[in-house]
Amino acid sequence: MVEGLKPVDEAVIGNPPDVPIFDILPAVKPDIIALGYDQEHAEERIRASLEQRGLGHIKVVRVEGLSDDLDGTRKIIARILELSSSKNQ
Repeated sequence: MVEGLKPVDEAVIGNPPDVPIFDILPAVKPDIIALGYDQEHAEERIRASLEQRGLGHIKVVRVEGLSDDLDGTRKIIARILELSSSKNQ
């Protein structure tokens, strides 16, 4: 869904569990690392780690929560499925 947004060239969701987060960045070459509003990552710590690795050009942003009725992936998927099934009836 994210990749379908006009300003997004490519979306990469997470990384394999056996690959540390910073090890994947040279291959992916992101402009932005977007953190979910409910992810417990320290933005400043990530920025400092990026600087130490010479990747300070990568922007780190926190995505704000959505409205209460669509505040998570499961709810968004459920809404899409609901709309899809209502159109097919």
